[in-house]
Amino acid sequence: MGRTGVVAESLDEFVTRLAAGPVGPAVPDGSVRPERADGGSDGSPAGGAGSSMPSWLAQVAAALYCGQGGDAANVWARQMYDGLVRLGGQVPIDVVHDWHVRTVAPMLVQTSVRRGLDGAAQEAARRLHEKALEGERVEERAWREALGAALGELYRYAYAYADAYTTASVNARAYAMDNDYGEEKAAEFATMYAKLNTDANARSYADANALANARALAAAFAAGDEQAFAEAYPFAYAHACALAHAQPNEGQAQEQDAQETRDGADVRAEQYRSACGRLGQGLAESVGRAAG
Repeated sequence: MGRTGVVAESLDEFVTRLAAGPVGPAVPDGSVRPERADGGSDGSPAGGAGSSMPSWLAQVAAALYCGQGGDAANVWARQMYDGLVRLGGQVPIDVVHDWHVRTVAPMLVQTSVRRGLDGAAQEAARRLHEKALEGERVEERAWREALGAALGELYRYAYAYADAYTTASVNARAYAMDNDYGEEKAAEFATMYAKLNTDANARSYADANALANARALAAAFAAGDEQAFAEAYPFAYAHACALAHAQPNEGQAQEQDAQETRDGADVRAEQYRSACGRLGQGLAESVGRAAG
C-alpha cells in the first residue's frame, strides 16, 4: 500500500494552506509543497518543520475546509491536523477507501433514496471500497463498471437543475410572449421547453463526467496509486458529492417559480456547508483510524 511522508507543520500554517483552496498535483511523488512563508520553495515553512501532504488529501481537505467555512472549518482543521501529526509522517492510501466505506457512500445512498431510487449503485461502489480496504485486489474493470453507474447518479444529482430549469423557463416564456403566444400558451411552452432543455443538459453533464471520472478513478483504485488518484482531481469529486446532497430533486425544481428558486439559494448553500462538514468529519475520522 502506498504511503507518503507528512512532516509536521504548525497548525496555523496548515490552516493557511487549507484556506488558500485546493490545487492539483504538483510533483511526481504525489505531494504538494507550497512556497515557504519567507519566500522559499523547498516545502519547509519558515519558523517550522517542512510539510508534505499527499496531493489527493491536500486537495480534498482544502475543498472541504473552504466548503464548511467559519468556525466549524477551523475546529475541523484542528481535528485533521491532530490526526496527521499522530500518523507520524505516513498517510496510507487506505484512508481513501475507509472514507468511502464509512462516509461518502452512505451519504450518497441517502441522497439516492431521497431522489426516489434505492441506492444500489452507490452501495455497489461501497462494497468495492470495502474489499480494497480489507486488502482484496479489485480489478480495474470491476471498478469501472461500478463507478460508471455510481458516478452517473452522482453527477446527475450534482447538476444545478433548479437554477438551469428556472433560467430556461424564464427565457422561453419571454420568447413566447414576444411572439404573441398569449399567457396560457406561453406558460405551457415555457414548461415544456425548460424540462426538455434542462433534462438534456443534466443528462449530458452527468454522462460526460461519469465517463471521464470512472475511467480515471478505476485505474487509480485498481493500482492503489495515490498519484493517479490525485491526478483525477478529487477536490472536484468531493465538491460534487456535497452539491449532490444539497440540491433539491428535479420534481421540486420544476414546481418552483423563479422567485422560489432564488429564495432557496440560501437553503442550498447551508445544505452544501452541512454536506462538506459531514464529509470532512468522516475524512478526519478515517485519518484518525489510520493513526491508531
